[in-house]
Amino acid sequence: MLVVIDMQNHILDPDSESYIPGCEALIPNIKKRITKARTNNEIILYTRDIPVEMKDTPKEEAEELQIISDIAPQADEIVVKKYYFTIPPDKLLEICKSVEDDFKQSEKLEVIGVETSLCVLSNALALQSAFPEADIFIDPNLVCGRKHNDCALALFKQFNIEVLN
Repeated sequence: MLVVIDMQNHILDPDSESYIPGCEALIPNIKKRITKARTNNEIILYTRDIPVEMKDTPKEEAEELQIISDIAPQADEIVVKKYYFTIPPDKLLEICKSVEDDFKQSEKLEVIGVETSLCVLSNALALQSAFPEADIFIDPNLVCGRKHNDCALALFKQFNIEVLN
């Protein structure tokens, strides 16, 4: 399973408070990884981080909150809106049930995207709880954040989440 965290248009906009310097460089590599996942028939899950003040309003669908078009999900891929850092527990349960037959065939779960020390970290831990037998890993070349990236990568290791070299 490949989990793509918060790769939304606003992270590319230098005028946005959600801008993440350097994330532009991630997009070609994330695109390659998504293409590989599709070729290998991996389950692909995307998250969209929606500010809580926009919850249940038309602003949820604003262009800046959409997945970057170069890596946009296909119709058969899962997209989850989250209003805080992590996929909500009820959505995690839905995901577990919807993928249980297919995911048993592949016990690897990779988490990629932004913000390494916040959303990537919190979602990796939530997914670890939801899929306790999965081998979860992070490729440092496929995550990005504003600060505390090295600390977050060290924390992943403390939680038995593999950080690739």
